[in-house]
Amino acid sequence: MEKWTGPKPLCSPELFKKIFFRAAQEYCARNDLDFEVDSGNKNFLGHFCRYWNRDPAFELLKNISLRKGLYVFGSYGTGKTSSFRIIRNMSEQYGLRALWFPIISAQEVVDRYNTEKKKDDVIEYYSKGTFLFDDLGSETVGNNVYQYGKEDIFVRILLNRYRNFETRRTKTHITTNLDFSQIEHRYGRQISDRLVRMFNRLKLDGASRRK
Repeated sequence: MEKWTGPKPLCSPELFKKIFFRAAQEYCARNDLDFEVDSGNKNFLGHFCRYWNRDPAFELLKNISLRKGLYVFGSYGTGKTSSFRIIRNMSEQYGLRALWFPIISAQEVVDRYNTEKKKDDVIEYYSKGTFLFDDLGSETVGNNVYQYGKEDIFVRILLNRYRNFETRRTKTHITTNLDFSQIEHRYGRQISDRLVRMFNRLKLDGASRRK
């Protein structure tokens, strides 16, 4: 993957972290969550902030690129989804369109697929544009009794998004409790091989931060 030659950082790394941490404290206070920088999340938050600030220092790590999306995995309740929501709140608060993206749970995608008559339209819709698919791997299989029967619809969605990543640089973000080996077990080798090219893997582990 070639190095980033896109837009410059939004601001200095120190300022971005300061704004992010203030937004995190506000978000956690509203949602009855604990926010604390500790040994469990310090490295993750540093990389996470560098990524969203478009800081070239993010790419000093091996197999990391600002052109890729984020694949954030780890234990239950560690703040994976909250981290993305904080970034989107910053986008709305400061009018930063570069930080905005839709967030939808993987199960919501399946639920929409199950209720819509035009199944392929749902697949096409979620195959385009930037998305955060939350809690991938926890969703049920889709139900298309008229054509496929039961199917893991994210196999098709992710394959489509890989093609769009290769041709259009479309970014995908994911939160999940599954590592790549577990993703391969669920969705197959064809998907796991492509995820390596599409994503920067960031692990956020530790104790649950939910009160």
